[in-house]
Amino acid sequence: MRARPDDPWPRGEGHVILAVPGSREEDKGYHEPGGSLSPGVGTFGVSVWALDREGRPVATGEGMPLGDIVQRFVRAGSGNVPGIETVTPHFRACWTVERRGRWRLAVTPGTSAPPRLAIVVRSPGPAGGPVTSLVRDGRRLVVNGRWSVTVTPDPLAVAVGEEGREGWTHERAEALRWDGDAGWGYARIELGGRHESVVEIAGPAPDPEPELAGAPCRPVLRLDLPDAQFTACLEAQVAHLMMGLVGRETRPGDPTNYPLPWLRDGAHVLAALAGAGMLESAKVLAEKFASDDFFGGFGAEGDSPGLAIWALDEVSVRLRDQGFDRWLLPHVRRKAGWIVEMAHSLETINMPFSGPIVPLHRERPDLDVIAQPTRDGLVVGRMDNHYPLLFVNAVCYTALNRAARLADRVGEGADANRWRQEAGGIMNAWARCLDTDEARNERTYIFSLWPSGVAARVPAPFRRRLEERWDQVRTRELGFVGPRLWTYFDFAEAHQWLFLGEPDRARSTLRWYLDHQTSPGLFTWWEGDGEENTFHRWEDVRGWVTPKHVTPHYWTAAQALALQLDMLVHVAPGAQGPVLVIGAGVPSEWRERAHGVERLPTAAGDVDWRWESGRMRVRVRRGGKPAVRLGPAYPAGAKVEVEYTES
Repeated sequence: MRARPDDPWPRGEGHVILAVPGSREEDKGYHEPGGSLSPGVGTFGVSVWALDREGRPVATGEGMPLGDIVQRFVRAGSGNVPGIETVTPHFRACWTVERRGRWRLAVTPGTSAPPRLAIVVRSPGPAGGPVTSLVRDGRRLVVNGRWSVTVTPDPLAVAVGEEGREGWTHERAEALRWDGDAGWGYARIELGGRHESVVEIAGPAPDPEPELAGAPCRPVLRLDLPDAQFTACLEAQVAHLMMGLVGRETRPGDPTNYPLPWLRDGAHVLAALAGAGMLESAKVLAEKFASDDFFGGFGAEGDSPGLAIWALDEVSVRLRDQGFDRWLLPHVRRKAGWIVEMAHSLETINMPFSGPIVPLHRERPDLDVIAQPTRDGLVVGRMDNHYPLLFVNAVCYTALNRAARLADRVGEGADANRWRQEAGGIMNAWARCLDTDEARNERTYIFSLWPSGVAARVPAPFRRRLEERWDQVRTRELGFVGPRLWTYFDFAEAHQWLFLGEPDRARSTLRWYLDHQTSPGLFTWWEGDGEENTFHRWEDVRGWVTPKHVTPHYWTAAQALALQLDMLVHVAPGAQGPVLVIGAGVPSEWRERAHGVERLPTAAGDVDWRWESGRMRVRVRRGGKPAVRLGPAYPAGAKVEVEYTES
């Protein structure tokens, strides 16, 4: 790239995964704005170029300004994976993955199309690799002896050669074969006509399909909302989370940057997928969170048992399966035992862990430390290589209450009582600690009211602390002060505001992130500055050369999804039992139009609701009979009709 600055190069920003759920890391396709794609890590790049009459490129998908590109997920083909449609002034392109190792690109000229379009297969791409061999075999182009590329209808011309020579971007030498050890081969396939051309890419014969290959990538719930962007964002988060799965495991973010499961990020992914009704997939993913206690790139951490219990309970309360609950209880009992031990230990607690460690941290001596001796009734648990006291204890409090709820469901009252008593002690100690310097840690504000409820013990001091935090990080224009590194923290803080009855502040965070997407229209966000927690795998790939950050990030996707779901329906505690809060985060302008949600699973039942003609109709299925409360967007005294059914 330094040697040939005027040549087209991969965009190197905003890539997203397009892949079958559960496929291996190396089998993930990477897509960049402008319609460029690599069908696997270290394979090659495929892009669309617009050519003039002499065959010279006048625009390339890699180089078009982002402002000229419109992207969206679409339903395409017969598979469960969404397609990615790209619209530019020069062309419309739609990529789909038919199954692992099979890709399809449909291309049509745009409204400002030049004389012709070309499909360019070359070494660099979103996740490219050396192209050492190109062979034209009848209608097929064979790449590296392993991949075949077929174009229908027959192209006007096919040029193959070595990129980098003078004039290579527009030469028309139609050789039948090219070989080169340096791996800089290219093929420019010129398309004809004003109609659709279809490019089919077939890779090596796949191994048996992943277990989750057929899992849906769309949420089970159905949305009929006045804001199409809100709906598209929510549905996109489910797609990103599903396509990022590897085998039966979650990943924290971009699977090439993060080739490992990490319990903390994964717990949020598991909980969010359960919240969106993806229960069959969540049930499969839950097994690792139940059986393994400590795993992640920083080793054994003190928040791990609690986050696992919380996420597993999010699955359990929606499944409503006694067999699953009975299977789960021994694992929860074991994990709750670690929490109780941490809460009373007078010594440092070390625990073995599984899985790889982030290379930068492999020599740390404390990778097996989950907690230091207890202090003032609080767990001094290690997280993110330090000891954020209020965050870790909010997690522990949540976990003990969720463990007690599970024990109640399976008739283990003694366990439930013991765990609730322990949780009460942590809650009181947490409240006393909120007025100390420990509260300055930004992790304090990502778990305290949502989802833990521990801050409900001291709502006024917590609100005051959160107000101080808001004043520090937000501008008068509702932007942010300084760059955002840990985007999942911002979404989590927005969730606290939602639960404090301040939906405007929650919506302002969501709106800011909708306006600052890494891959516009596909609703992805980022983590860190550069290759955070890198395993150095991108350094061997011809693409993603100077990343600004890690993207997509699945903890952020999970936080965004959880926030949107709770904006629509969430369960709040009430004096007489659980209360369904309908539309807590919707804006007041929505009430001018009919809108609603169907099949949204909650701990209090599966919920359908619809607002129409000034009346709210709610149906709760497969649950109890929770009270219903409307969010602040709806007029006081609005008529509410509630139906409770068993199916």
